[in-house]
Order: sequence, then C-alpha cells, then structure tokens
Amino acid sequence: MIAVDGATPIQRPGALVLGQPDARVHLAAATVRAGAEVIAEVDWSDAALPGLSGAQLVIAALDDLAGDALHDAVDRLGHLPETEFGLIVTLTEHQIDAVAAPLLATRITLLCDPEADDLAAAIAQTLVAPAPRPLPAAVADQRSDYGLPAEPVQVAAADVRKAIRARRLRNRPFPEVLFEDPAWDMLLDLYAAHLERAQVSVSSLCIAAAVPPSTALRWIGRMTEDGLFVREPDPFDRRRAFMALSEAALDRMNHYFATLAQNGLTIA
Repeated sequence: MIAVDGATPIQRPGALVLGQPDARVHLAAATVRAGAEVIAEVDWSDAALPGLSGAQLVIAALDDLAGDALHDAVDRLGHLPETEFGLIVTLTEHQIDAVAAPLLATRITLLCDPEADDLAAAIAQTLVAPAPRPLPAAVADQRSDYGLPAEPVQVAAADVRKAIRARRLRNRPFPEVLFEDPAWDMLLDLYAAHLERAQVSVSSLCIAAAVPPSTALRWIGRMTEDGLFVREPDPFDRRRAFMALSEAALDRMNHYFATLAQNGLTIA
C-alpha cells in the first residue's frame, strides 16, 4: 500500500512469492518493479500458503529444484485451488519436460530462464490481464470441409521434414524474427512425428517452434487449451508426458495436405 502527498493510500496488487530463499529475492524485486506488493514469501518446505486468499498473483520459482523436490513442487502447483489469481512459474530449459506438461494451462505462465526485465513485464501483464487471450476465432472456427478428393492422399513424413528444413533455411539470409510462426512449425513437427509413429517431448516441441522457450511454452499451452494438441502420458514415467496432435487437428492436417495435392501445390 502506498500514499502520494498525504493522500489516501493506494492499494497495490498483492503477490505471493514461492521458492527457495535466493530465488525469492529475485522474484520479490521483480514484483515490486512491476508495481505490485509482496504480501507473503513462502518456502517450498512450508505446508501452508499464507496470503494466498488475498493474492492477485502467485509467483513460483522452480529453477533451483531437482529430483523429488522438483516433482513435489510441480504437484503442489498443479493442485492449487482454481481461483482468480494469476500464476507465473519460472524454470530452466533443462526442466521443461518435468515441468511444462503437468502445468500446461491458460492460467499459468511458464517463463524459461527469464531476464529480470522479462519477469517484471510478465508480472505486470498478468496483473492487468491474468487470463491469456484465446486463439483467434479464425483458428478456433476453422471449417473442416475443403472440397477434398474422394480418395485419401498419402503424405510422406520425409516430405514434411523437407518442408520444415526449408522453412529453417529462410533464417540464414534473413533475421529469424521475420519468419516466426510457432503454431504452424509445431503443427508440422507433430504431423511428421505422427506419420513416423514417433513421440515428441515438450522440450523437443519447443525447439521445433523456433522461438524462445517461454514463447513456445505459451503457444503450446494455448493450442492445448484450444484442442489442437493433447498430452499423452509416458507409460514408463507418470511424471512425464508427450505432445501429439488431437484427432481434430490431425483431421485438419490431413485435409490440408489433401487440398495441396488436389491443387498440385507443395508443402509450405
């Protein structure tokens, strides 16, 4: 709470900071920089979460956790009550597979190795609009009737992989940011994996997106919520999951490639 020239104190948004002591220092500094107030700092070893009921935002650091401690923290975050507060989780690139799949949700922002400025900006944005924007209506309402040929079209995984490599080659003569298209890059990668009968980890899908990991994680979460991606549990490790195209997305990709073949076009 702050006051200006003796006026009535202004109530700032409250944030609960969760993490190891060193991590909490950085999270608290970014919280204050974003214009919010730290109402409680909690260690992972604490059973209770004081201040949770009054918080507009929970910021949790997983960066310095490993093994069972990391998995326990992920489980704890996944079982937080469904309330109106926003949730930001920081993690390292090496933790993506252990953290991202269980926590993919619209109300959770996953930040991979964020700089101080990026963390403060994410906090400010979450406080203004805790829920991420939905995908454009043109994506959500895409029709599945493309006037397809009667016979199904056989698509070779090698052709899809060639298209992916061609897309990456554009970045050599031009800056990468000119061609950022993470949604389509991930759809192509998962479609090729489907044809190859291969499994795709979250970290591998982030690489396929060809954007910073935090951006890729945000897109994976949005496309999962939109029903385009699904999580498939790892039969050998319940704590992990693989990503795949949903039946609806697979049907759309099949229709797309059938339409390309019908019109004599190549994969782009």
